[in-house]
Amino acid sequence: MNLSFKQINSLAGWLTFFIALFTYVSTLEPTVSFWDCGEYIATSVKLQVGHPPGAPVFQLFANVMSQLALGDVTRQAFYVNMVSGLSSAFTIPFLFWTITLLGRKLFDKGQLFMSQKIALIGSGLVGSLAFTFSDSFWFSAVEGEVYAMSSCFTAIAFWAVLKWESVADTDEYANRWLLLIAYLTGLSVGIHILVFLTIPSVVMIYFYKKFPEVNWKKWFLANAASIGILGLVFAVIIPFVLSLFGWLEITSVNTIGLPKNSGSLLAFLLISAVIFYGIYWARKNNKPLISQCIHALVFLLIGYSSFVVLAIRSNANTPIDENNPEDAMSLLSYYNRDQYGDWPILFGQSFNSQLDSKRPYTDGPPAYAFSSETGEYEVTNDGKASKPNYSKNDVGFFPRMWSDQNNHVQNYQKLMGVKTGDKIEFKDHFRFFIDYQVGQMWFRYFMWNFSGRQNDDQNRYELSKGNWITGISFIDEMRLGPQTNLPDHFLSNPSRNVYFGLPLILGILGLYFQAKRDKKNAWVVTLLFLFTGLAIVVYTNHKPFEPRERDYAFVGSFYVFAIWIGMGVIALFEWLGKHRSTLSAAVITIISLSIPALMASQNWDDHDRSDRYTAREIAKMYLNSCEPNAILFTNGDNDTFPLWYIQEVEGYRTDVRIVNLSLLNTDWYIDMMKRKFYEGEAVPLTFVKKDYVQGTRDVLYYQDLKISGRWYAKDFLKYALRNDEGVFFTAFPNTQSPKKLQFFPMKNLRIPVDKNKVIANKVVEASDSSKIVDYIDWNWNSNVISKRDLMLIDLIANNDWSRPIYFSTTVGSSASSFFWLQKYFRLEGLAYRFVPVFTEGSGNQFDFGSVNADKMMSIMYNPEGEESKFNFGNMEKPDVFLDETVRRSTFNLRINYGRLASELSNRGRNEEALKVLDFAMEKMPVSKLGYDYFFLNLIEGYYKAGDKEKAKSYIDEFSKVMENELRFYAQFKGADKRAVKNEIQTDLQFMQMLARMLMQYEYNNSPLTQEEYNNLELIQLYEELAELCG
Repeated sequence: MNLSFKQINSLAGWLTFFIALFTYVSTLEPTVSFWDCGEYIATSVKLQVGHPPGAPVFQLFANVMSQLALGDVTRQAFYVNMVSGLSSAFTIPFLFWTITLLGRKLFDKGQLFMSQKIALIGSGLVGSLAFTFSDSFWFSAVEGEVYAMSSCFTAIAFWAVLKWESVADTDEYANRWLLLIAYLTGLSVGIHILVFLTIPSVVMIYFYKKFPEVNWKKWFLANAASIGILGLVFAVIIPFVLSLFGWLEITSVNTIGLPKNSGSLLAFLLISAVIFYGIYWARKNNKPLISQCIHALVFLLIGYSSFVVLAIRSNANTPIDENNPEDAMSLLSYYNRDQYGDWPILFGQSFNSQLDSKRPYTDGPPAYAFSSETGEYEVTNDGKASKPNYSKNDVGFFPRMWSDQNNHVQNYQKLMGVKTGDKIEFKDHFRFFIDYQVGQMWFRYFMWNFSGRQNDDQNRYELSKGNWITGISFIDEMRLGPQTNLPDHFLSNPSRNVYFGLPLILGILGLYFQAKRDKKNAWVVTLLFLFTGLAIVVYTNHKPFEPRERDYAFVGSFYVFAIWIGMGVIALFEWLGKHRSTLSAAVITIISLSIPALMASQNWDDHDRSDRYTAREIAKMYLNSCEPNAILFTNGDNDTFPLWYIQEVEGYRTDVRIVNLSLLNTDWYIDMMKRKFYEGEAVPLTFVKKDYVQGTRDVLYYQDLKISGRWYAKDFLKYALRNDEGVFFTAFPNTQSPKKLQFFPMKNLRIPVDKNKVIANKVVEASDSSKIVDYIDWNWNSNVISKRDLMLIDLIANNDWSRPIYFSTTVGSSASSFFWLQKYFRLEGLAYRFVPVFTEGSGNQFDFGSVNADKMMSIMYNPEGEESKFNFGNMEKPDVFLDETVRRSTFNLRINYGRLASELSNRGRNEEALKVLDFAMEKMPVSKLGYDYFFLNLIEGYYKAGDKEKAKSYIDEFSKVMENELRFYAQFKGADKRAVKNEIQTDLQFMQMLARMLMQYEYNNSPLTQEEYNNLELIQLYEELAELCG
């Protein structure tokens, strides 16, 4: 059978699809993952409203896929994850066809020789498969997030414009490909805006097609126009549509007196009329370009209309209804991500900029909310003096170091050597941009994907964590210090992946070759590379340091580089192929295919999540730590989103109300908390909407009025609810922008305790009634009270011990994180229960409150054959990879199992303590989680429970690992030695702790002579290593 090149090209593209599909389905996570995945899965399965700016298109696709579970709620997450797997798999053939379309231009026009066909197909295979097995793309392909679908739409859009270019002269309907791009761009607003970044490249391809003869002037104008069109679509058209809807809505309802949403209907009719007239006018006056632009706008808006889904579902008041975007005004705020504030990009303040002395604040736009009582939109925040106005002397071009949060300021100063009082100049910002934002937050990720990755530990400039490597010692030693005698656990880490820089080299060859042979398309591809890489770096303006690695945000640029990897195969064929024969083309293709094969073999073990259920099971652990009808305070993504998933999708422990403290500063979230959902009763908050609507009581400031004594919490709340002039003061009074702020005069609160109610509700057992305090004195050790804090005080003051109140152990690590209530905590599983029993505690962040040993035994220790409340999601299996996020989630588990064992030993229940410790070691083996500070608890637990032999064996193992690391670090010299100073100090401190433990439990803290002390093997080893590393 003789197949044409077109047929072979199509078949080869579909071959890459099936290879990618097999890869991603085989390694797909079968349930929820950490970070945003739990939220996306929960909001997709039930079409709810997630965080701004929303992803309604992704949710619609995912919702349809979730129906394939056929009612099995435990399988719905798998099918939502499959949306990412399928999207990623579909990305690959479009990348293949993009490479072959561009590669064809590198050969002479006319009929291709067989050798050229083989090289062209080979280029597509190598480039697309290299991207298939690349680190960051594969990571997003196996979890329920938006980035995979965004990559797919980007790949289709870029391929579509190349398809248009190839048929523009022969197909009278060729412009349909441009309309497809417009439609995909509109749809992408409901996924992720990565597709927008193809616009400059699309415009340049259009320009080159329409104007084959190009001079420098035209080229510069075309590039400027391409960027201008991107700005027009992203920053003007999309926001303008929502602004028009909002303005007409307020005008129609408040001024004309029409019903709610009538203005939105008028806006729709107005836009439709303008579009229809524009098309009519363009046709009548023979203006085909204008007609094409209007048609493109229509398809853009059709895709963008997916946003209506969010408003429809928000009006249903779904359990997850973030920002409550029910109408045009709130939808605009939602799209603009107003919740997160703004940041400077090209011009603005530095981290130490001062406010203007004459006008420290300027006015912002007013905020509106619809009132069902008046039937109008009311101003909830007039926006007066709401935007910081910095001194003109303290603002400048390209501000990269801009955040004034304490931790960010400290990191700016540490990284760049600047001080608070220094004048931050352009050169300082630019140095930070190159070193951190480009080098650390993009180039490092780029090299992970095409050179190699040291491990998956989050990097903060440590030489041993999260760096890119080549696997070639002498090259890596230039940046990372000695690479000989690496500890075994460094080398055996599944996330250590080395490609020897081969994909990078092949891609650079491809870039060079394309630039030599096809300058126009080389610039088009470069433009896409820049916008999906450096442009994102400029726009996001990252702060040091991010909560997680952000490589997923730059996958678009890695996709583009894969095109050049494909071009590299053609370059090798042209340069090395003997007489460019069929045999040489085949040999070069086969050799080049070894590169994606190497990437697949290196990456498979740390990207295979097919048997990992840890996020799901840890979510259950949090909920199972709580009594029925409890209120559980959480704080971050990973102690909230998996819990949302397990409740919303699997319907598990819906009686527990999860209250995220980060979101409790918003009125829409308080509204959510005041509604009953499923089996969970409403959170008992007494504030009514007008008392907490955004702009009201956002922050209260302490003013010392010399009031002695204490206030009962309820009396404090009465004061906070006052609206008379006596509770306000004026900040910046002698300026053009004075601010009226509310204050509170009392920090010392008291909560009365009804002992009978406490016992009746089993907050404390009757046998411990003598421990119940008469009242809780609560000292608010801050000069600020936020809306969140008011809600917390309201809840605790009015709950009256009727419902169990818990704080997740992950809420924070300081007393302030727990609102200075930690002395009234009782540890139960993975949560602290708030109880009226005083426990002094050690003040250690890992030792808050007392320990409810009996309850913890009942839920945390599950021998074989008994119903499990704490399962570990296959954490213990040797072939289940635990990434850094999963490993971090076990810190609290290790701590709390150690605390439980210690409490049991203190009560003389050593046998139970040993069972608990053995169970913890079985489920969380050191082979998977390593040796860290949190493991010390478990070792000490063995000592306390009387198993000195096992404790000593773990000390020996721990010290051996530290010895290997320290002997490795001892090789470092000069600047490299200084760079690993913290690692050396940490390892030596661990050895000191282990030595102290030996002294305490092996020698009963009995005094040793200096000679006996010096003869201790561990002490001798410590001193040897300390001297060696000195």
